[in-house]
Amino acid sequence: MAAKLGLKIRAVSNVAASKTALIEVPRLGRIHAVILEHGYASGTNTIAAAATNIAGVRVNVNGRTQRKYGSGTELRDDNLLRGTAYDCVGVPNTAPGVSFPILFAEPWRMDEADQDRLAWEAREFDSFQIEVDLGAASTPTLVASVVYSPDRVQSPGVVTVDRISIQASGTSFDYNQLSNLDWLQAISLYMDSGGSNPATQVDLRADGTLIRELTNSANKALLQNSGLTPAASGRTASIYDVVLDHDDVLNSALDTRNVKSTNLTIAAGSAMSGTIVALVRRLGKLL
Repeated sequence: MAAKLGLKIRAVSNVAASKTALIEVPRLGRIHAVILEHGYASGTNTIAAAATNIAGVRVNVNGRTQRKYGSGTELRDDNLLRGTAYDCVGVPNTAPGVSFPILFAEPWRMDEADQDRLAWEAREFDSFQIEVDLGAASTPTLVASVVYSPDRVQSPGVVTVDRISIQASGTSFDYNQLSNLDWLQAISLYMDSGGSNPATQVDLRADGTLIRELTNSANKALLQNSGLTPAASGRTASIYDVVLDHDDVLNSALDTRNVKSTNLTIAAGSAMSGTIVALVRRLGKLL
């Protein structure tokens, strides 16, 4: 593996309160990470507040969104599931602010080759941009750095993150609109917007075959026993994480390339309503 090089990204524009900042990621090689650092002059001086002041993050390649988060909090939640080592650092009132890593390579994987080869080969992209929606905190700052390597490595694909909204209804309901694209790694389900009810059980089926059928407590035990941290300090409470590759093996993800239907059944102790936000991670081709 080649040395990892780190550079400040100079093409960061439109940084202002209640605006969308644009970061042009240099296409220098295989991109392992982009680290955002966000601060502001006054306001609550905590990581959580800085995360809230980021109202959305979109990673775009060739004009199409490949990763989407509805807030800095969701990005932080996604990282914290993999371990507290991937949490944010800093406070917003002290420059340069709070770091929010966007990890393209996956340093938590035990196989060093898998860690490295999931980096994104940006030299094959026509454009590589990150959009950051900033909140109303006064005098915001946003800087970014990129970690990359110049070598060329055969990659199994890129990990994308889709943010979807699921209509919630009752104490048990089905969702059958998951896209069947490539290898399904994980689905993180937040509480419903109508009643803030956590899922007590989530079942996953592929073409009618039951893939997962675990209560919330059994699922949490599976993840924690596998070295994941679903209840990490700073992570949003009561997320139900369906992680197919919990054993850290890439091929343990669910191959949906020849699957006609992938369905969820979501159950809760009290009637759900409104919507459930879900972050869906997949390994495969660019969207």
